[in-house]
Amino acid sequence: MAGIGIGPEEFAVFEIDDPDRRAAALEALVQPRLASLGREIAGGLSRVAGKPLHPHCPRVPHRKGTAPGELLVGFSESARGLGGQPFLALAVSRGQLHARVSVRGESARTAAMKRALVREAQNLARKGKPFRKLRQYLHWDGQELPEIAPAHSAAFWQEVALALNPAGRGRTPGFDLGMAWSREEACSLAVGDVLGVFRDLAPLYKLLANAE
Repeated sequence: MAGIGIGPEEFAVFEIDDPDRRAAALEALVQPRLASLGREIAGGLSRVAGKPLHPHCPRVPHRKGTAPGELLVGFSESARGLGGQPFLALAVSRGQLHARVSVRGESARTAAMKRALVREAQNLARKGKPFRKLRQYLHWDGQELPEIAPAHSAAFWQEVALALNPAGRGRTPGFDLGMAWSREEACSLAVGDVLGVFRDLAPLYKLLANAE
C-alpha cells in the first residue's frame, strides 16, 4: 500500500526555530500536502461517516513571532467550512499525526450535541477497545501529547459535554477527542490504516452529527 505522504520532511518543518520562518514553511510545504491528502481520503471518510464530507484546510495564521503548533485538514458536511459543526480532522504536529473528532465554536446545534453526549455518557463509557487510546485535545498547545483519557468513565463524558456549554467571556464551546501516531509510525502509515482509526472514532462523529 502507498503511504499517506506525510513524512520526515513535513515533521521537520515544526523544528524550525524562527517562528516566522516556520509559519511560512508550514504554509508552503505542510499545508499543500495536507490539502492533497484531504482530497485523496475524503471519499473513504464519507463512507466511514455515512454521509458526504468536504475537506477543508484552515489558513495558517500569521502573527509576528508565533507559529501554530499543528496544522490540520478537516472534513465536514458543509462545503463552506468547519465552524460550529462536528468534523473529522487529520492533524500534523511536531511529534505526531492525529486523527480527531472536533467541534470548534457555537452553532444552532451546539445544545443538541451537548444533550446527546450527556444522554449517551454511559454507553460511550462502555465502548471499550475502540476508545482505549482516546486523548482530549481541547485547548491543546501542540506541544506535549495529551494523556490517555479515562474514556471508560461516564463522568468523563459528562465533563466533555460541559465544554459545549454556551459561549461566555473568554471561552468558546468545543469538542476535540482523538488518537495519535508517533512521527515514526506516521511515516509508514497507509490510507487504510488512517481510515481504520477513523472507523473507530465514527460513533463519536455520528452521535454529534445526528444530534437534534
